[in-house]
Amino acid sequence: SSERHGRCPIQGRLITRVSSSGFLGNLLVVPMDGSHWVGIKAIAQEMGRRGHRVIVVIPELSIRMGPGKYYDTITYPVPYGRDYMDFVMASHKDILEKSAQPLMEKIKKRFGQIQKIMSFIHTTAESLLFNSSLISHLAQQNFDAVLTDPMVPTGLLIAHKLGIPTINLLRGVPCSLDMKASGCPSPPSFVPRFFTGFTDRMSFKERLINTLVALLEPLFCRLMYWHFDQIAYDFLEEKVSVAELFAELFFYLIFSSTLFSSAQLLCSLSSSSTRVLITPTLLVKKDY
Repeated sequence: SSERHGRCPIQGRLITRVSSSGFLGNLLVVPMDGSHWVGIKAIAQEMGRRGHRVIVVIPELSIRMGPGKYYDTITYPVPYGRDYMDFVMASHKDILEKSAQPLMEKIKKRFGQIQKIMSFIHTTAESLLFNSSLISHLAQQNFDAVLTDPMVPTGLLIAHKLGIPTINLLRGVPCSLDMKASGCPSPPSFVPRFFTGFTDRMSFKERLINTLVALLEPLFCRLMYWHFDQIAYDFLEEKVSVAELFAELFFYLIFSSTLFSSAQLLCSLSSSSTRVLITPTLLVKKDY
């Protein structure tokens, strides 16, 4: 679309300015809570240590997120308390635990648990996006980019609203939406799907199961992000789907380690995005 093409010069200027050794920019950080916060915080602190102005926007009540060195925080109110958050976290722990249940029962149970978590995420996202005074304040800060975890597309929506590119730190999206949107191949004969627990060394039976799960991914994506499609329409006042927002992603930092990730194809067939593989040790190095 013409709007997406209009964003390209902004991205080009960002590359030029960042490559200049003396450039000090303004970075907006819209993180996701939980374990996702660890990598985002490390990058935010490092960018701030190097002299960039870094603003981190977080809810006033969170699991792990909070102040840190070299960056400033802005908090916004949320309509839930600590008890509700603990309830949601109990569901999250159930998802992470291994189960001996049949695959379809496991998927059904996990989907129900994910629905509870997504309801919590929707509430948090709406509390930020529809805080008009805060969004207006952010629009006046002349940010150069948004650092975010696109698993929750709140940061993508704000970046689209402000007309600035995104830098995305992620391990992956359960329904492989990030891979599809960037045009990166993810063959089910090689890349294990989120719910299966398989590795890239699958038996013939496991490959069949993995392929079946891959065929169900578009439905799962729709169920997972349909409410965000409505949030996007209400916030942006234009018809934009989450899949279209993922297609606009400018720069990926793939947070990966052999401790918790299986093999995947790290490439991009899209001229609008770049993927870089990083490991946990890179996030703690002072110079890289």
